[in-house]
Amino acid sequence: MKVDISAEQPQQAAATNSRKWLYPTLLAIVYAFWFSYMFLANRWELFQEYWPVSVTMTIGSFVAGATAEGGAAVAFPVFTKVLHIPSGDARTFGLMIQAVGMTMAGVMIYAQRVRTLPHVIGWVSVGGIFGQLIGTYLFTIPNPYPKILFTFVATAFGVAMVISRWLIRWEPRSELPGWNNRYRALFLLCGILGGSFAAQTGSGIDMLTFIVLTLAFGINEKISTPTTVVIMGLNSVVGFFLHGVVSQDIGIAWNYWLVAVPIVILGAPFGAYVASKVNRDGIIKFLLFLIGLELVTTLWLIPFNNLTQIVITTTAVAICGALFWLMLNYRKNNVPMGDV
Repeated sequence: MKVDISAEQPQQAAATNSRKWLYPTLLAIVYAFWFSYMFLANRWELFQEYWPVSVTMTIGSFVAGATAEGGAAVAFPVFTKVLHIPSGDARTFGLMIQAVGMTMAGVMIYAQRVRTLPHVIGWVSVGGIFGQLIGTYLFTIPNPYPKILFTFVATAFGVAMVISRWLIRWEPRSELPGWNNRYRALFLLCGILGGSFAAQTGSGIDMLTFIVLTLAFGINEKISTPTTVVIMGLNSVVGFFLHGVVSQDIGIAWNYWLVAVPIVILGAPFGAYVASKVNRDGIIKFLLFLIGLELVTTLWLIPFNNLTQIVITTTAVAICGALFWLMLNYRKNNVPMGDV
């Protein structure tokens, strides 16, 4: 039986062409709406008052697109400790701005045909909806523990990643070793836990998914990173909807959002593009640098002046360290090295 290849080629060319124009088209649409609102409402004075937000997201948006940390991982500590913005407003802004910036980064990832794991994106995102609901309305971690826990757990993960990459030297995989209900349950749980944490700090679901993919299954960082960027963008849309439509408690974060939108719709996709071009060691080293910077700034800006903080932080890090070791051990005993 002959296959008419000549008939398929125009369709493939049309699909490729539509992908190529998807990001520029959406970029033009977002800019058109943003410029129209700013002109009609005459809100240009916001840049004079909130320019530090714009500067922060120049860096934060690149990080959001290039790593598994998310833009809120940069915005949250800067907003709360340097700009003295309440943590609730910083969290809400992080979700709002990621809903635009990281979604546009996801569009860039799709347009550039960057490899991702669609099954993981789907199941983590479903769990993330429940996680956002839980973290927003049912269970809240009191300040300053969300930021402290994020920092020290990320640091423990950084140590595990160094061991995984440069001491054990396992070959990375590009696919999960099979797909069944256990994987569905695992990534649904990742979404619930990560979404609950993201509801309180603006990020976390991406980092948790990245940890599981890289430590437990040895997925190449060049695949796990764009996968988590798409997940964080989708989860941020959920958080934006909950605060903007359901709770209607955004308040002044609208002003922060307006001065950051024109920056992040360029910065996050640019970060995703750069990440797709560098090798996996480049991604790992940049992520380790960010984790180190996160640790230093947290120790500098958040005082550890009571025993309760020390005990809770130490206990959480010990538990996570044990879980990371179990993931590495599971990978060693159950996951074939490299793709087979």
